[in-house]
Amino acid sequence: MHVERREALKFLLAGVPLSFGAWAQTSNLRIVVPFAAGSGTDSSARVFAESLRSVTGGTVIVENKPGGATIIGSLEVSRSKPDGSTILYATGGHTTNAVLMRNLPYDPVTSFTPITMLARSPGFALFVPANSPFKTLGEFVAAAKNEPGKLTYGSAGNGNTTHVIAALFCRSAGIEMTHIPYKATPTMDLLAGTIDTMFVSPSIVMQYLKDGKLRALAVSSKERLADMPNAPTFIEAGIDAEIAAWSGFWGPPKMPPATVNSLYQSIAQAARKPFYEEYTRNNGGEIALMPPEQFADYVASEVERYRKLLPSLGIQVD
Repeated sequence: MHVERREALKFLLAGVPLSFGAWAQTSNLRIVVPFAAGSGTDSSARVFAESLRSVTGGTVIVENKPGGATIIGSLEVSRSKPDGSTILYATGGHTTNAVLMRNLPYDPVTSFTPITMLARSPGFALFVPANSPFKTLGEFVAAAKNEPGKLTYGSAGNGNTTHVIAALFCRSAGIEMTHIPYKATPTMDLLAGTIDTMFVSPSIVMQYLKDGKLRALAVSSKERLADMPNAPTFIEAGIDAEIAAWSGFWGPPKMPPATVNSLYQSIAQAARKPFYEEYTRNNGGEIALMPPEQFADYVASEVERYRKLLPSLGIQVD
């Protein structure tokens, strides 16, 4: 974000009272999720919506608009009225799309009003089914090197962060795998053994991990995770692959600062509700609230980082 824009936003927000303000005067809040119903992102949105209802006493509707690698739902929000009645709940893929998609019908930075990052996880993990023959990362990488292209990995769509992290992993490890893109996180196909692996935030599949249905071979975080102490980090294996795993809220462009601040304060209160904090913690994540101006800077910086990192992967989404 340009300095002038950032300072202007800070100035405008400074005098806004910490109340529901302008947004409370609207009828309903519609949270658009650009992923399929039943996906991990959808589940998180629905749990959070329940918490938000308890804070505002209003109607909060979660509406799934999957398709087009999140373009359909995101585009709808970018064209909505900036009155605080419609917001987007998306992941870090919102920023990778800015680089990987040639024909986006919107600008991921200027066509939206950043509200806040809601939650983040330490990173991604490489998961295999519990009955997979691979017990360690070393075994997995050795097999991939012995038979290039034989092993398959699923993602939540071409260009999705679950695809990008896998491509970074393969490049750094010096292996080839076959990419199978889906319209949502392919957890069920991984459990069934239809695909050999997937790279996903642990928060998405934590229950299957706890139930012993999945095995984590490695994690992209800088340190091992308490929930997966036997899974080494990519760094330990000499693999350089890191993509931030997070989720957040955006509104349509030109949303009034009072409305942005009102939404942010309501979201912050809902995020601190004990049952949502517990849900997030139990799924391997943490609350990561950012004020609107900080979130705007973060989103812009991530887009710039990916402009340097991603083109060499050869991923292109039409």
